[in-house]
Amino acid sequence: MIKLSLSLVAALYSTNAAQVYQVIYPSFNESFGDAVIFKDEPDQAAGGSDLIVGCNNNMQCARSLLHFDVNHLPDDAIVTDVQMTLLPAASVAEEDPSMTMNLHQVTRPWSRTTDSIPDGERDTWVESLAGTAAADGDVTWKYAIYPDSEWATAGGDVDDEVILTSVESKGWSDRASPLFFPMTDAFRRLVQGWIDGTVENNGVLVKRDADEDPNVVGMRILFHEQSGNKDYRSPKLLITYTSESRPEQMPSPPSGPGILLPGEPTRAPTTSAPTPEPACPITATGVEIFTGTSSQHASIFKDKGGLSQDKGAFGVGIVHSGEILRGLIKFPVVSIPKGSTITCAEIILQTTGPCGPCKGLVDVEMHRITSGWTTTGTNDFLAQQQPLLYQVELQGAGANSGDVTWTHSTYDAANPDGGGTRWGTAGGDVDPLVISMEVDDERGQHKFPSSEGFVDAIQSFVDGTADNHGFLFKTEESDEYVALKAEENSYKDYDTAYRLFKGEDEEEEAERPLLVVHYTLPKVVAAAPTSDNVPKSDPASTPPVTDNSAPSQSASDAPADTAAADTDPAPATSSALFGMQVYCSIVMVMSMLAISWSY
Repeated sequence: MIKLSLSLVAALYSTNAAQVYQVIYPSFNESFGDAVIFKDEPDQAAGGSDLIVGCNNNMQCARSLLHFDVNHLPDDAIVTDVQMTLLPAASVAEEDPSMTMNLHQVTRPWSRTTDSIPDGERDTWVESLAGTAAADGDVTWKYAIYPDSEWATAGGDVDDEVILTSVESKGWSDRASPLFFPMTDAFRRLVQGWIDGTVENNGVLVKRDADEDPNVVGMRILFHEQSGNKDYRSPKLLITYTSESRPEQMPSPPSGPGILLPGEPTRAPTTSAPTPEPACPITATGVEIFTGTSSQHASIFKDKGGLSQDKGAFGVGIVHSGEILRGLIKFPVVSIPKGSTITCAEIILQTTGPCGPCKGLVDVEMHRITSGWTTTGTNDFLAQQQPLLYQVELQGAGANSGDVTWTHSTYDAANPDGGGTRWGTAGGDVDPLVISMEVDDERGQHKFPSSEGFVDAIQSFVDGTADNHGFLFKTEESDEYVALKAEENSYKDYDTAYRLFKGEDEEEEAERPLLVVHYTLPKVVAAAPTSDNVPKSDPASTPPVTDNSAPSQSASDAPADTAAADTDPAPATSSALFGMQVYCSIVMVMSMLAISWSY
């Protein structure tokens, strides 16, 4: 049992807790490697080929041994999650019975060479299973190190405790997915002991669940440490740990392309499908583009009126603590000119969290919030003690005055029952229309694409016909949906289906929530002449004009092109008359001045 001082535990889970890192360790790179031993065959070995676990049709059985070197991890590393994966190398008929595999700690050193391999080709092993002659230094059913060091117990010296069990392995055709061995506390303690040196690292032994039953047929062929020089196929440990002594991410040893962390399916290097284009690309032309991050966000907890969370990432869905969460977010759009026409709207959120399989599969929908809500930005999710993994439990803290909760848009901690402002409907006042659904098209990035309802919501914010209270994210929350998601998620006992989205307080600007809006500016219409905008003459500076200063001109006397014009000729006649009056007035004034000067 690993013992931690209270001060170390406190340091790890304080506000300034050690950074969580993730790393993959394959079964090669300074390790013993892996090997196969054949039941009741003391002189047969297979140290340089596929791993075999179980019994064939003729009840010829095999077990596999694995060793992982973890000496390069920091001495103060604290393991918070560790899983193992094995990648099947041969298909199994879909009608064949399923099986699981158990993992045991090996208690005695062993070795192997790469000279020995199973006899024959893979497709013959179902009927005839045997190794080749053991070389000096090989491990066999009888010998830990052939031919000098025997096992105390034939078949391998192991601890009786099953420290890890694989997920159920069913029959399949075509390319297989990796078989996962989800974490247990026993395995986490073992790997922790390997790292800190309190447990001798002799690796592990894998055998099938009904290994001792001579009547149960079932065999799996699995890729070994460097099958065909393709590193991605090798057995792997997926380790999540914290460390304070090394403030940088430890690199994974070479593992090949296509590796995902931590605990997500380890895929072969294939060409991924093109990422769907954004609904509202920020490089679009012919439109004005608004981009902006959120001003506030929060998580609220179903039926928990006294809990809040409005700092750090916010959660949506069914989480490991048993809570059902909804997420709220608000984006200011006041910089979009009033009168603009919205043509496209999209929200892009980045996800976080240390454990991919923990999250499960979830459908997230978005609604417009119809009444105001407030946050204080003071409550993050509660820190979790080992063995619980940070950002998996997602437990809320006691709400402060001014926080939003399930029952209150603005909570009053001093008077929870009678104070504050309550939602009209518990869980948030929202328009029932689903205006967008999450598109999970990139690792870590999730889009809520444009729709007619989404565009209408932004348009109403800009026009002022609706107040901008932001958006609410939720999943279906019925008992049937919760049960369905629990059945879908086979990761440990999590029964989870959620998202954990980064907020506007994320340190990296590129990781913060982003709203993208396309719009066209309002058209500028020239004002028609009115009595208010036609220039007026100053009567003090304009001499009086008499009606007989010039003869008037009728529409019939006007030039032909003027008379034929679409406009009413009367204004043109008045203009001409006015011009003649002004001209005569000027002539009269000049004449009077000339007379005065002559005297």
